[in-house]
Amino acid sequence: MKEALISCVIPTYKRSETLTRAIDSVLSQTYPNMEVIVVDDNNPDDEYSQYVRTLIADNYANEPRVRYLAQEKHINGAVARNFGVAHADGEYVAFLDDDDEWRPEKVRRQADYLNAHPEVGGVTCLYSIYRNGEVIGGLKPYDSENLQLKVLSRQVSMSTPTFMGRKDLMVQSGLFDPTLLRHQEIQFFTDFLNVASIEPINEDLVKVHADSEINRPNLEKLIGVKEAFFKSVEKTIAKYDKKTQRKIRNAHHFEVIYVALRQKRLGIAFKYVFKIGFSVRAYIDVFKRYRSR
Repeated sequence: MKEALISCVIPTYKRSETLTRAIDSVLSQTYPNMEVIVVDDNNPDDEYSQYVRTLIADNYANEPRVRYLAQEKHINGAVARNFGVAHADGEYVAFLDDDDEWRPEKVRRQADYLNAHPEVGGVTCLYSIYRNGEVIGGLKPYDSENLQLKVLSRQVSMSTPTFMGRKDLMVQSGLFDPTLLRHQEIQFFTDFLNVASIEPINEDLVKVHADSEINRPNLEKLIGVKEAFFKSVEKTIAKYDKKTQRKIRNAHHFEVIYVALRQKRLGIAFKYVFKIGFSVRAYIDVFKRYRSR
């Protein structure tokens, strides 16, 4: 019996030099029944979009598993991923960033798990972070207990390239909030966990590359991102008690403090310290998050 088709959505934006590495890592999977949907998230007919079209034509013209989709205009990665899911033919959908790559067994391990556990909506895995070809970190093992809270409070840094889920449940969850410029993955996992479960496979199956400067945080933008994120998931956060809500917000406040200190913006750092207050519990929590991540 032919195994289920699995769609991999790869949005690409101004990083076409790493795109072939990402695509090839999907085509090299030990699971054979795959389609790769490359969503061109560049502005139509700019130099990046032209390069992507040429790259696809030169390298994958005879590869029927690779599909190229162009959007009418560039908006953001959330819109690009939603566009890819809308055009996906697979029963399961996975995501990959254009500068990252999958290890060869990634799809096989996750597809086998979902096939064996029809009650589970999606699966994730661990990853290693590379810079200049060297491993500089990675995601440590975790379990699915209170996973939504772990995601919201930044205890577990799940990433879209580690995820595979059932397409119908992804659509039911609402997919990615198109108004978010960052933190779309946290919002997506938060909303998906409102309708289905996610189970981790604690194996390192993804290589995340941290060489690009595109997504490095700017402090003012990060503060705006946090405010937009809280607005996007406010109904879910409201389900938790007040103490837990403070814990979630404090986790994000600490991230602002960290960036502010790195950029020597002491005024903003102190502002967010006062937002957190002087609760010993809050500082114990951030230390635990640091150890777990």
